[in-house]
Amino acid sequence: MMKRTSILSIGILGCCILISLTIVMAGFEQSKNLTHAQQSLKDYNERMSDPVDALDPLSTAGSVSIGELVIPKLGVDCSIRSDTVNAYNAVYHYPESAMPGQPGECGILGHRTTYSGLFTNLGTLVVGDKVIIIDPIMKKKYTYSVTSNGDDIRWDYKTNPVTFALDGQARLMLMTCYPPGKKEAAFITHCTLVSTDNI
Repeated sequence: MMKRTSILSIGILGCCILISLTIVMAGFEQSKNLTHAQQSLKDYNERMSDPVDALDPLSTAGSVSIGELVIPKLGVDCSIRSDTVNAYNAVYHYPESAMPGQPGECGILGHRTTYSGLFTNLGTLVVGDKVIIIDPIMKKKYTYSVTSNGDDIRWDYKTNPVTFALDGQARLMLMTCYPPGKKEAAFITHCTLVSTDNI
C-alpha cells in the first residue's frame, strides 16, 4: 500500500512538473510575442508624422503651389498650396504628410464654407469616385479612388491630433470641418492611389 502511494505521489508530482514546464514555456512564448509586438508598434510610431491640428494647421513651408487638385464629380479644379489654407480656389497640403503619389498618407485640407468653399460637397463622394492630383514639377498625374467617405469623423482631433503614415501604400486624406462651417470635428475622406501617368 505504501509503495503504491509513493508511485502515485511520484506520478502526481511528475504531472505537476510537466504542467508547470508547459506554463513556463507558454509564458516564454507570450513574452517573445509581446516583445515583437512592442517593437512593431515602436517601428510603426516612428514612421508616423508629427501630430497636426487638423483644422488649424501652422505651416512654415516656403513654397506656395505644389500642384493641382481635381475632383471631377464636385467640379473642383484648384491649386494645392503648402503655405496657407486661407486662399481662394486653393487647398492646403500638410507638409508633415507624404507628398502626392508617394508612399504613405498625403493630407489635403480644404474649406467647406469660406475661401471658395471647395469642399462644400465633399460628403457626396462615394466609394470609387476619382480624385486627381497633377504634379507639374514631377510631370505626373496621380489618380486616386475614394475608399471611404463619412466613416472617419474625428471629434477628438484637438486632444488626439491627426498623424500621417509616411510609408506603405500611397493614400490620400481629404479633410474639412464638420459640421459644415464649424470646427467641431475633422471630416476625412480616404482614397488610395490607383494610377500614375506622365503628363
